[in-house]
Amino acid sequence: MTGLEIYYYFIAAFYTILPPIFIVGYIYRKDLYDKEPGKIIRKCFLYGILIALPVGFLEIFIEKTGVFAESIFLYSFFGVALIEEGGKLYALMKYPFKLKDFNEPYDGILYSATIGLGFAFIENILYVLGNLDMAREIAMGRMFTAIPAHAAFGVLMGYFVGLAKFDLKNKTRLVITGLVIATSTHCLYNYFIFKFSNSVYMLFTFVVLIIALYLSKIAIKKHQDNSPFKN
Repeated sequence: MTGLEIYYYFIAAFYTILPPIFIVGYIYRKDLYDKEPGKIIRKCFLYGILIALPVGFLEIFIEKTGVFAESIFLYSFFGVALIEEGGKLYALMKYPFKLKDFNEPYDGILYSATIGLGFAFIENILYVLGNLDMAREIAMGRMFTAIPAHAAFGVLMGYFVGLAKFDLKNKTRLVITGLVIATSTHCLYNYFIFKFSNSVYMLFTFVVLIIALYLSKIAIKKHQDNSPFKN
């Protein structure tokens, strides 16, 4: 392996590994009033990595059956988005939702986004390893698309899970709302990629991403403003 090749793979590794970790750090810093223990954040990230395994197997199984082969939209929703967001929600409810440290609505955003970025982290690595000849290009492309998208899906779902934690009467409705919104956004994001991969219409993928990021910004601000630890 030449020095140039080593440099190429180093850059690819840099763009593959660091973006999810950087975004976790950004969302963690937005937790202004009652910082969560770093140990919990690391565990949430690990949960996101681990949940990717059963999610991946289920996605492969669904694809092999061809049950949604005739509808790209249904495949995007049920064959990809619902499975991935459902897996992340399972991890969220299984671990951090039960913790006493989950003591304000913003924690739902932080924990959910961290799990989503753990998922994106391992997904990123697998995509890059699947095509080493294009490793740098794939990693750089996903740094501006799939990674922030998974973060946004996590924030949107976590916003409602954060509300659900402190509203037991409406807990189920709020959790389902979060799942539906995250899944629907994820579905639209994937749909335009699958349907129009070689067309100008794929630009709608970026429209969906920009809207999701904008809504995420609003969600973060709302939970910051409503923190019981603010004053």
